[in-house]
Amino acid sequence: MTYEDFLEAIQIEVGSRVEDACTVRVAQVRKNNGVMMEGLTILRPGEPVSPNIYLNPLYERYRKGTDIEQIADQILEQYRAFLDNSAKDTGMLRDLMSSETVLKNVVYRLINTDRNKDLLEEIPHKEFLDLSLAYYVLVRESGIGSGAVLVKKEHLERLGISEEQLDLAARANTPDLLPPQIVNLSKILDTFMFELGLKDTIEDPKERGSSPMFVLSNSERQFGACYMTNRKVLREFAGELEEDLYILPSSVHECMLIPASFGETPENLTAMVRDINRTQIEPQDFLSDNVYLYCRSTDRVEIAA
Repeated sequence: MTYEDFLEAIQIEVGSRVEDACTVRVAQVRKNNGVMMEGLTILRPGEPVSPNIYLNPLYERYRKGTDIEQIADQILEQYRAFLDNSAKDTGMLRDLMSSETVLKNVVYRLINTDRNKDLLEEIPHKEFLDLSLAYYVLVRESGIGSGAVLVKKEHLERLGISEEQLDLAARANTPDLLPPQIVNLSKILDTFMFELGLKDTIEDPKERGSSPMFVLSNSERQFGACYMTNRKVLREFAGELEEDLYILPSSVHECMLIPASFGETPENLTAMVRDINRTQIEPQDFLSDNVYLYCRSTDRVEIAA
């Protein structure tokens, strides 16, 4: 069965099992870097939102032997869990796109400018070299689960929020709601080995460790690469090391920081980043092929090569 046939079969199978008043629809959803995925929604009359259940990974299950009926069971189980949680919702859904909620919960995410040209026409953003800071509203402990909602220009118009207000709120909220973390790569490897049972003890991850490479992210290790734009974070860490810093964008989730005295040329570091991007990074997690330099004397980040 082709992917297109699978989408049609799933829509029919799920549609045959829900109430007649429900609308079952398959539509394309734009992800980061222009990646398009197909999502199935089941919308009941009077329900403001429905979960987007992505079908691309479910097709892989089908190809490995899971039949259509079992996949439909999984979809409906996920949908019923959503309804159960919605009934317990504390009101975040109703207030999700109020001006107060947006300004209280908006944070930064960093994305590639060139690969998101169409998206950037629809959303407020702030350019940073070849990248752009976008704005997302964090959603926690709600009927729609933890996640984030992209802020669009139409939201600001409807809510009467200026881009300046939005940016000031995101600048304050991001380190408060998702604090930055810088961890030595050796500490991350130690933790990984401990969790696999290959190491008996684990040292304090706050200690700097022995590797010349450090991982910059946030407390949740999700979309933490935005901190490469935060000069306060970079300034303090570079001052601690008394070094300029090379910044290697591992993905939208994290960056690697390397002291400039490490000895590698920007060209070699760039070649390494590009190789990793093409062999180890999912398309929607790509951030940049460039390597950046934070210079202490100018307190600025620039493209290194």
